[in-house]
Amino acid sequence: MIYVISKDGKPLMPTKRRGKVRHLLKDGKAIIVKYEPFTIQLLYETTDHTQKIILGVDPGSKNLALTAITEKGNILYQAEVTLRTDIKENIRKKRTLRRARKQRKTPYRKRRFLNRKKPQGWLPPSIRARLHTHYQMVKSVASILPVTVIILEVGQFDTQAIINPDIEGTDYQNGQMKGFDSVKEFVKIRDNFTCHYKELRPDIICNDTLVVDHIIPKSKGGTSRPDNLITTCEKHNIEKNNLSYKEFTGKERPAAVSLKETPFMNILKDYLLPQVQHSAPVRYTFGLYTRRKRKEWSLEKSHLNDSIAITGIKPVIYSDTFYSIRQVRKKKRSLHEEIPRKGRSKPNRSSKRNRKNIKSIEHKGFKWSLWDKVYIPELDRTGFISGFTNKWVYIQEIDGSYLQLNGKYKQINPGKIKFICRNNNYIYIENKSNHRKDSPFIST
Repeated sequence: MIYVISKDGKPLMPTKRRGKVRHLLKDGKAIIVKYEPFTIQLLYETTDHTQKIILGVDPGSKNLALTAITEKGNILYQAEVTLRTDIKENIRKKRTLRRARKQRKTPYRKRRFLNRKKPQGWLPPSIRARLHTHYQMVKSVASILPVTVIILEVGQFDTQAIINPDIEGTDYQNGQMKGFDSVKEFVKIRDNFTCHYKELRPDIICNDTLVVDHIIPKSKGGTSRPDNLITTCEKHNIEKNNLSYKEFTGKERPAAVSLKETPFMNILKDYLLPQVQHSAPVRYTFGLYTRRKRKEWSLEKSHLNDSIAITGIKPVIYSDTFYSIRQVRKKKRSLHEEIPRKGRSKPNRSSKRNRKNIKSIEHKGFKWSLWDKVYIPELDRTGFISGFTNKWVYIQEIDGSYLQLNGKYKQINPGKIKFICRNNNYIYIENKSNHRKDSPFIST
């Protein structure tokens, strides 16, 4: 599918006539404005007859799916986006490094932590970044297709009911920690002041000091909610260190309800709807109706199929391809390092980047940048530049796995790769659709 924009920048209906597009580009009647998805802009006046296009958006805290479909059931665009989940960890690391730098450089400065006030409507950076990504992806689709209606799935989750489905009435005021002064006190009394690892790791002899341990370590995304905490002795806790529950005990961790995604889903209606309304009129639906449509049309459970069901239009013609999109961190802005003088003979007073923290290199007069899409002829594979070492590059596939020419080294000489296109904060892979010819939705 090739997407078309008019001379004055308005999106038109896409086309599959690759030969026609090739002639337009060759004759100078059109230019390429995007390589992924491939989009051209016409340089001559043309009619702007368009069809009604509905964009279904299946939001999520880790994945986002979009489907654009006409009223007649012709799918024109499908994409599944993998969002960044490292925002919180990057902010935590930045805070740690800045505090350490302040202590080294200017320990005499007065602390000013009380001068930071959260403005009205403040959101945590991780949630704000996800909302911004949702908005950007909807906006990008509306820039290449004449979207007339956007349908967004929203939900309102009761976190206490997720933990206890039978909760009702005054039980909402009487939580599981009622009567306890602290979480640690509650966990120790709940576990009967007994080390959880005593029977699981008898090779380590318990001592008398009891502490509270995270089942999923905080460094790996674990929270400090009571169902992620257990009582253990100090000796077991030291031996466990940063290991996961399975690495330390050899068994699966106890079941715990995760509520990390619920805040994001609960605020979608209030924060995302007003933003996407700038692209097209917005309606919203709920997961109950999406599930009913998916079962009625015999679609398997997936983000892409959910986005189809959200549109409310039964597909007749599927798109030949769909896009897998991954959000990446394009710019490395830190000028200070975790170990200040590593690799340096003198302090970094000129604010120059460390060699491992650069955004681009030059090889034989050509500039290679982070996340450039490249082709490796020896492997017949396509990947993305994820980093540099001296004048060589690291190349990853969209799922994060490395492409290597040598089993020993991950680095690849830029002379052995071919440039395809540049990318900014999103990398694209066009996948073949796996819908069968005999599907009941395919017209014959």
